[in-house]
Amino acid sequence: MLPDTAINSRNIRAILFMVVAIFFMSTMDAVAKLLVQADYSVLQILAIRGLVLMPALCFWLFTHGGLGSIRTRQYKGHALRIILGVLAPLLFFLSLKKLPLADATVIFFVSPFVMTALSVPLFKEKVGIHRWSAIVVGFMGVLFVMQPTSGLLEVEAFMVLGGSLCYCGIMLTGRVLSRTETTFTIIFYSNVGLMLITGAMAFFTWEPMPLKDIGLVALMALLSLAGNICLIKSFALGEVGVIAPFEYTGLLWAVLLGFFVFGDFPAVNVWIGVVIIAGSGLYMIYRENLKHGIDRQG
Repeated sequence: MLPDTAINSRNIRAILFMVVAIFFMSTMDAVAKLLVQADYSVLQILAIRGLVLMPALCFWLFTHGGLGSIRTRQYKGHALRIILGVLAPLLFFLSLKKLPLADATVIFFVSPFVMTALSVPLFKEKVGIHRWSAIVVGFMGVLFVMQPTSGLLEVEAFMVLGGSLCYCGIMLTGRVLSRTETTFTIIFYSNVGLMLITGAMAFFTWEPMPLKDIGLVALMALLSLAGNICLIKSFALGEVGVIAPFEYTGLLWAVLLGFFVFGDFPAVNVWIGVVIIAGSGLYMIYRENLKHGIDRQG
């Protein structure tokens, strides 16, 4: 068992990796918004992003066991995850054509509450009254941002919500697949499937892109890869209950990037939604830590 000083040191490093990972992911979203506002097809963007990532995946494949390392019998599970992996970024990036980055990010943060709620029927996990209350309040925060009673509800808000639900499906199917599949196998099939599907669909609407814009798509791919590596490092080093709250730095990055890159400043309802959603999420994490603390003492 590690001494407290070693655990604290690992947790601090894990927190830094988490903050950097979320910054990379938020920056990728900002780059995507630049491209969709330039009227490029999201399918084309996703296809090129997947293509850029393939050399790195192939290098890893042939230096870590070759084709034998991606053998699988979970075809249906991978197929479902690929479909969800296409829909999640497709819906989210489409919404960014009109929706401010901060608004979209706040609505997207409904995913932790959805995953917690779905863990009950799917994995038979126990969710107590405190966490159910946090889930309900978190949804109320999302509704506050979307303003369903204002008459100004935009279809893009529902796109983000749909993308968030698909993201939950990606995480949950990944959890099921991880029982028999390696992390690399899951990532490999997801990326190859996304590249092939979006490439085939984008073929009919493909537009030539100047080298500068191809560079932006390549930057998206590198930010995605770097972000995922940092996330893996973060969860490998630190305690989940300690590092999970720092996922909410995504809200801060979205506000800052939205303001400095696009000149967007969130409305009052978005700020209130941020407080409600972040507060509910942090309370849910607090209750989880408290529960595990009691279990360890018991």
